[in-house]
Amino acid sequence: MRCRTIAVVAALLLLMPIGTVQGASATHFAVTVIGQSLTAGFNNNVTVAVAYSMSAYSSASAYDVDLAVSIPSPLQMFGDGHWHYDSIVPGQSVAVSFEIYAPTAAIGDSYEGSVTLIYRELGDISYTEETHSVSFSVHGWINLVLYGIQITSTAAVPGGNATISGNLLNKGNIAAYNANVTVESEAIAQGTTASVFLGEVDANIPRPFSLLVNFRKNLADGNYSIVVRVSAVDTNMPASPYSVQQASQLQIKKAATQPPSGFQPRTGGLMETIFEILRVLYGLFFGSPTMAMSSGWD
Repeated sequence: MRCRTIAVVAALLLLMPIGTVQGASATHFAVTVIGQSLTAGFNNNVTVAVAYSMSAYSSASAYDVDLAVSIPSPLQMFGDGHWHYDSIVPGQSVAVSFEIYAPTAAIGDSYEGSVTLIYRELGDISYTEETHSVSFSVHGWINLVLYGIQITSTAAVPGGNATISGNLLNKGNIAAYNANVTVESEAIAQGTTASVFLGEVDANIPRPFSLLVNFRKNLADGNYSIVVRVSAVDTNMPASPYSVQQASQLQIKKAATQPPSGFQPRTGGLMETIFEILRVLYGLFFGSPTMAMSSGWD
């Protein structure tokens, strides 16, 4: 009976596949992943580095190493995800790079993939298998574009004002929040408001804006730079605001002094000038552009 039992055990051992060892054996490879944060709508570069270390009982190299990377749906990996190495010595590190496409439907979700290594150490007849879990997160992106910037007048006077308008477009695939438009220029009067709050800016929907800016009273004539700047945030990454700006030129010029209406200066001397002024004043008060008096020079 005992001999029969031994024979059955031996037969079972012969039927078992040679060498896949999982879980119970100590891991010999350390796995590092670069590029685990994926941007939706793009092909993302990912690098997996594996470093082989000596085991507690052996300092042998790893032979016939198969490295496989598995990525879950809906993420799409380019390539078959398999790499082979004849040997990796203790302390050696190898790296593989590939691309992963993340669809917009995956924004805000996390996914778990795996890195599997199958290899033999010197003297072993069986293979050892190690599986390391790796996670990926998918986020959207924001791309702010300013266009159609207009100033109501290319010329303005010191102490005057101008209306600046334009459009903001988010060409990304998620909404931007807390969007704010600010106009910056040394010509703007201190203490005046030169900004407007837009709030949420959805993807691919233009947001027009308009704001009034006041100029300093003591400005010298000349051209002044006007910068329109927009800032916004991604609620998933509030510490990383987005910004865009566009510059324009504005001419500041003092208004020309005009003589009183109806006054036409003459060249006949001081007395004629005085009589001309009196004639204009008479017309203003009594409705007639002439006076019943003569300057003596007509």
